[in-house]
Amino acid sequence: MKTSILSGFIICLLLLAGSCNKVPTNPYKAEQQKVLLNRGRLVGDLASPANMHMAKIEGVALVEGLMGTGADEPPSTYQQMVYQELQKDPDRKSKAKHLIASMSTAIVLLEASIPPAAQAGDRLDVDVRLLPQSEATSLAGGYVENVPMHQYMAIDIIRKGSRLGVANGYVLLDPDLIERESPVAYKKGKIIGGVVLTKSRPLWLQLRDGEQSAGVASRIEDVINKRFNYKKAGYAGKRKVAEAKAGAVRINLVVPEEYKDNINRYVNVVCAISFFETEDELNDRITDLGVRLLNPEKSEAASLELEAIGSGNARVVDILTSGMNSSEEIVRFNSAIAVAYLNIRGARNQAITILADLARNSQKLRPASLAVLGTCMKSSFEADEQLRQMLSVNSNETRYGAFRALWTRNPKDYMIQGENLADQFSYHCLNCGGPPLVHVTQSKRPEIVLFSKDNIFLQGQFMIDASSQITVRSDGSDVIVKKYQSDDGIDEQRRVGYKVDEIIRAIVDIGGTYPEVVRMLIEAKKQKVLVAYNEEQKLQTCSLVFDALPGKNTGFKRIREIENLAMRELAEEEQVKKENHKNMWNPKNWFAKKEESENLEEFSDEEIGFDGDDESVNVPKRDE
Repeated sequence: MKTSILSGFIICLLLLAGSCNKVPTNPYKAEQQKVLLNRGRLVGDLASPANMHMAKIEGVALVEGLMGTGADEPPSTYQQMVYQELQKDPDRKSKAKHLIASMSTAIVLLEASIPPAAQAGDRLDVDVRLLPQSEATSLAGGYVENVPMHQYMAIDIIRKGSRLGVANGYVLLDPDLIERESPVAYKKGKIIGGVVLTKSRPLWLQLRDGEQSAGVASRIEDVINKRFNYKKAGYAGKRKVAEAKAGAVRINLVVPEEYKDNINRYVNVVCAISFFETEDELNDRITDLGVRLLNPEKSEAASLELEAIGSGNARVVDILTSGMNSSEEIVRFNSAIAVAYLNIRGARNQAITILADLARNSQKLRPASLAVLGTCMKSSFEADEQLRQMLSVNSNETRYGAFRALWTRNPKDYMIQGENLADQFSYHCLNCGGPPLVHVTQSKRPEIVLFSKDNIFLQGQFMIDASSQITVRSDGSDVIVKKYQSDDGIDEQRRVGYKVDEIIRAIVDIGGTYPEVVRMLIEAKKQKVLVAYNEEQKLQTCSLVFDALPGKNTGFKRIREIENLAMRELAEEEQVKKENHKNMWNPKNWFAKKEESENLEEFSDEEIGFDGDDESVNVPKRDE
């Protein structure tokens, strides 16, 4: 009996010892199995790009510098907001009420749209609009100073988030609306590049439901960083672009330099990266992609996947090179785009030739071709030369698109380098051949470009009002540019020749602004005195164009859209006037979104950064 008990005890000890020596379970085994289950899938199958919408920021400002066209606005919440901002400025605090009541000021609403992955320091255009019930008649000559821009969220109160930008600059009126004598032509405008962002917008991949795990997030981070990296100022070596965050729910992304103007392509390429595959599976996929690339209907998606694999794979280089020799235009285009972004040295000259040819001859593919030539292969002299040659073609949008691409590559390129006139605008005088042309921008940055500057003049007898203070008139063999400081007389004047270049410089020299220079050019065209010598040295009307970027709607359709928008806005303005008091106290009507801005969404609390310093604007109850 004792022997059996002792034997049983020994067996128990042995079993216990065996269990103690058992190999512990790998805590990452489940995660590894999850990764293996996703074998053969792409990053886009497991995660989706987030924060890709346009985000709207707004502000309420006092526009100053109006020459008697402002208004003493009636009491309102907008007026209260402006008054509170003026109280924060020691130099304007004591005269805040006087400024608001002045006929040289008006209260305006500001609005800007922040694109995905925008960085602190980036500049954005600002739309400026008078209050619907305002009695002010014109924003001409107006400017705003140091206006904070926020995102407002309307619930039961108007909640103001962190300051996301600061607005400064002169208001530029829309020349199309002025030319067509629109009823709202002087009641709205734009400050070009008027907002400087004070906070960057993050871009990330959000793991899909059912895929949120540390193993999946870590694997996605690794495969993206294996494909992409970037250099950061002040750091030695290259940095990774992807970083898993927020408990394996999302992967933050940094945008490489060559993709900064094409965020959509960047996220598409990221989503086309393979999550997990063997070498044999990769080779089979590349073979399939080579077939799909040559199919015009599947070419674009195939080129993105090949770009995602990268130029380190020799078969990818061979397939893309073969695609550039295709008889199908769209196949050559997609192949050349991928080669350009990959910067494949042995194939990039062929890609440049293809893209330059499409920029000249294909209206549909011209915008993307020029954009890629501007942002990729920046060490290529061949790309520079192709763009320089396009500066003298007959197409306005092609030659200005080439100018913008050259400027993106190198603002100091000898063919297009310009100067900053009085910190007002960028001014470029080109002697590039081709038809004389004056180009003016109404977006991104204030800029005037004279193509064949020495051949552009004003002619005949004219009297041009650049503003209520500045006039330009012919006087025999000279042109007199005058600035009237007050009703008492002339403050300054310059006597110059008839060349447009001299007249522009004279306006700036006496204190004129970018909107005043633009107004002078518009009036010169309207009076039919803006002329130029063509290549045969015959005098003809000189073209004045605005924002002639490839793909931009600048034709008859654009004119109709402007007219329809103007009439719709006038009708909306009249409706708001009828419901003035009711609407002013309804939070849902504050900074309401436009019909044409359906893709604008609010920042999340995390994006906008609500914190203890954020403000809420209390909305009083409306009297019934």
